[in-house]
Amino acid sequence: MFPSIDYRAQPLAPTFGSPTARANFCEQDFVIVSWIAEFVNTCSNAAYILYAIRALRRMPTSAPFAAKSIYYGLALVGICSSLFHGLLKYHAQMADDTSMIIATSIVLHRAMTYQRSDSYSRWFGGLLVLAAITETAYHTIKDEQIVHELSFVVLIIVVASKTRSLIKLRVHNPLDKQMLQNATIFGAGCFAFGYLLWQLDFISCPQLTALKRKVGIPWGFLFELHGWWHILTAIGAHTFMIMVDGLTSDEVEFSHDAFGWFVKSNAMRAGKVD
Repeated sequence: MFPSIDYRAQPLAPTFGSPTARANFCEQDFVIVSWIAEFVNTCSNAAYILYAIRALRRMPTSAPFAAKSIYYGLALVGICSSLFHGLLKYHAQMADDTSMIIATSIVLHRAMTYQRSDSYSRWFGGLLVLAAITETAYHTIKDEQIVHELSFVVLIIVVASKTRSLIKLRVHNPLDKQMLQNATIFGAGCFAFGYLLWQLDFISCPQLTALKRKVGIPWGFLFELHGWWHILTAIGAHTFMIMVDGLTSDEVEFSHDAFGWFVKSNAMRAGKVD
């Protein structure tokens, strides 16, 4: 058996006060340190921030704020989710949930307004803002998760669908088109598998907790399935953001390392759009 450290039998007293969030996850609270409630769920959010930084560093310094905004949205998710899982405060929970909608809406706006007029872009942007405010208000007042999760899933499906249509519109080389179609499937698969792990985290929590306590620290960290949701959705979101960013540029171009650490791609380049 690999060396390990036993989990604490009782949680530590929270440094920042008792949790007020309505949502909680399978990871045991305050058993690692007193100032982070869910240690793995908090630390795994670094994936969003690291992928956002990676994408921003690849962009030219002259790139406008609008071009960078999709990656700022990804970083926002990581920051808000870290605060929620670290503190388990109600307002941090709402910030986390809202950041998911905001980040996905930014990508959707970029994809849906490509080659459209400024007036359409403003109209669609206003529609997204209104929808996000309505969803957030309902989610906050009713304190329920179903509508929020459905809203997020619908946004992901629409982004994936629009990405596929942009590939057909902008990319004509069969090998390049296949590469991007594979990246779309990979990104969607990351979201789907991550969501499955998230649900298993709820359904099998007693068994997972017993297993984590049996194997100890750090091996028990591997069975924090909601943490894997963070990592997988960071990979999936980054994949779609890179594709939407490239496909809505004047010149479609992806370098060999465009998609990141976990997606293999070849260099490709398509001509400027008329």
